[in-house]
Amino acid sequence: MYDKSILNEIRDRISMSTLIGERIPLKRAGRGFKGRCPFHNEKTPSFNVNDEKGIYHCFGCGEGGDAFQFLMKFDGLSFAEAVEALAAKAGVTLPRDQGPAERAAMDAQALHRKQLLRVNQVAMEYFRATLEDGRRGAAARDYLASRGIKDEISKQHFLGYAEDSWESLVRHLESKGVPQKLAAEAGLIKVRQGGGHYDFFRHRLIFPILSSRGEVLGFGGRQLAGGAEKERGAKYLNSPDSPIYHKSNCVYGLDRSAQAIRSSDFVVLVEGYMDFIALHQAGIENVAAPLGTALTEGHIEALRRLTHNMVLVFDGDEAGQRASMRALPLYIDVGLAPRVVVLPVGDDPDTFVRREGALEFRRRLDRAKPLFEHFVEQTIVTTGLDSAGKVSAISRIAPFLRRISDPVELSVLMQYVSRRIDVDEASLSQMLGRERNAPAQISAVRREKPEQADAHADRTAERLLVAAMFADPGIVPEVFAEIGPASLSDEWCRTAATLVWEAWQAAGTGGRVNLGALIDSIEDEELATQLRALAVKGAAQDEEEMRHLVKDCTARISSRPDVARLDAINHDIKLAEGEGDDERIFALLAEKRALVEKVRTQ
Repeated sequence: MYDKSILNEIRDRISMSTLIGERIPLKRAGRGFKGRCPFHNEKTPSFNVNDEKGIYHCFGCGEGGDAFQFLMKFDGLSFAEAVEALAAKAGVTLPRDQGPAERAAMDAQALHRKQLLRVNQVAMEYFRATLEDGRRGAAARDYLASRGIKDEISKQHFLGYAEDSWESLVRHLESKGVPQKLAAEAGLIKVRQGGGHYDFFRHRLIFPILSSRGEVLGFGGRQLAGGAEKERGAKYLNSPDSPIYHKSNCVYGLDRSAQAIRSSDFVVLVEGYMDFIALHQAGIENVAAPLGTALTEGHIEALRRLTHNMVLVFDGDEAGQRASMRALPLYIDVGLAPRVVVLPVGDDPDTFVRREGALEFRRRLDRAKPLFEHFVEQTIVTTGLDSAGKVSAISRIAPFLRRISDPVELSVLMQYVSRRIDVDEASLSQMLGRERNAPAQISAVRREKPEQADAHADRTAERLLVAAMFADPGIVPEVFAEIGPASLSDEWCRTAATLVWEAWQAAGTGGRVNLGALIDSIEDEELATQLRALAVKGAAQDEEEMRHLVKDCTARISSRPDVARLDAINHDIKLAEGEGDDERIFALLAEKRALVEKVRTQ
């Protein structure tokens, strides 16, 4: 769809560390950047980003690619959408040929997604206008005023109002030319059994759910008092799942709070829309909410892309306690250890911050305790610590301990449980059915035969040389001034060296190899992953050390024919000695001395 020159221009203009750093925390590491991978669970950062080469790679899960692939994976975009987003960011004008061939090549899925997003945008503007309408939005504005929400905050978060009517939105969308089928797919209207459609949200305060890029994915509706309907339904109502919206993966408020979460490196996770709005109004901006539904692994994954540090804030009632208990296994399974704040009975974040103020709320956050410890404490409150209570407490805690896969984390938490319940740790371990692993035995180093050692050293030299070329393509001409790809005996190394050599030749004199484009063009996915790993790993190497490494490796590889000839000469000398051919012996010895000196000085 797009010419390679356009894609390369976008790659050249995009800073990978800036692009990815807007989404996950990165720290400088050598000539590149490093952070925790957003695509799998890890505690030790193994996700590497390199600006010079325009690529990223995770040594933990193998995910990697260029800027386009990152947006497709992280933001869930199609290739066409990723190109458009990055072109806009880079200031590159894309060709807009609207001929039959171009239209035929357009990504149908991306087009459909844009249509649904546009329908939601139209609906959001309508809900917003209805809220601001002097007569129609009075009930919703009165409710916001009763909760202390200022007009300024209402506008910032695009709050709206769905009228107490069955077809007001249906009629509005028809007036805008929106197909009813598309509106129904977005979850804005429902099919009426007797024919026609009716509004999904009625007499509700509307909270638009936006992506981190500001796209309207769906809506949440809070029931308001009064109105003509006899049956009100649930207090909170969310858009049904659609091709662009999934309740179990979307988190409310990231369009407003993502930057604050990244910069503070922790998120305050609250239960509802109004809690989020109230905290933002109080100046606490690193907040998110799981759409008024139970917390899911998808919600945690969405937040983990921004930070691994989470503080859960639960209401002080029994429902809040149950919610905190439901959250624990989710966090254990993804390898995170959140902290928890439990508010006084009868309070939620909204009422607490309005009564006590933002400063006191922040103090509570500072004193948050680990969720696992909170769970243990609540369990003890329920069971007591007499003999029967201890047995009951351990039986409730044990299933959570069994879910922990990290041995260090498990050891620490078992020590805590043992100390808190006053039970011998060995007995606790036995109950869990887990035995302490004996220290790993250091295996004896396998001795290699000389010829095996030489072959291993040759292969290592070739691999190091290929790694150096992908770490710094600028050394390619220097390498191939001494040897050529055909000089490499290892097939994998020969393939990789040929790729980078051909790319350097195509770039021409004074040109540079675009590694991101080169790796992206490799059809063999496994090879592409391996070469990308080499490229980002080399970013941390010292330039001078790398030059020495290249010199040593090329010297070893270029000397191989001479070394092989030395082996042949030694064999020929033995034959000449057996035949008593002194003239040939002296000739071979002279050749051998010359070759030994040549190999020594290389």
